Amino acid sequence: MRSGAKHLLLAGALALSCLVVLVSGSVAALSGAAQASFEGPAAPPPAAGRMSVAQIGTYASAAGFSGSGLVMAIAVSMAESGGDPAATDHDSNGTVDRGLWQINSIHSSYSAACDYDPACAASAAYAISDHGSNWSPWVTYQRGEEIPYIQAALAWVNSRGGPG
Repeated sequence: MRSGAKHLLLAGALALSCLVVLVSGSVAALSGAAQASFEGPAAPPPAAGRMSVAQIGTYASAAGFSGSGLVMAIAVSMAESGGDPAATDHDSNGTVDRGLWQINSIHSSYSAACDYDPACAASAAYAISDHGSNWSPWVTYQRGEEIPYIQAALAWVNSRGGPG
């Protein structure tokens, strides 16, 4: 299966899993669906100085992410920065990606100080992702690199008592 098709299949399964929880109110249904749909390599534990899934999720939730958008916000952040709020990547086109969500400097309404601040970066990611519904601006999402982190993100969302 082509990686793009696999990514769409997994993203659809994530959305369906979250819908099951929203409809039935059963957190267990989401957990079971996650294990069936998102098997793959386990996400590496955070390195020293890096933020955990729970820490990133707390900032993302406070910024407004919920449901499948919250799961993706966590997974994309881990794929982009490995949980390092000081992460920086200089792109070949002269732009710079900064912080947990690697907010690109082309988004000039967000300062470098904002991009490196987890709370501000979460708010920027919320706006750029159209409230968690459009992750196509992130190259890691385009490549499916967030997929290994989805299970850990789902587990954290479940531990909070639901998809929101």
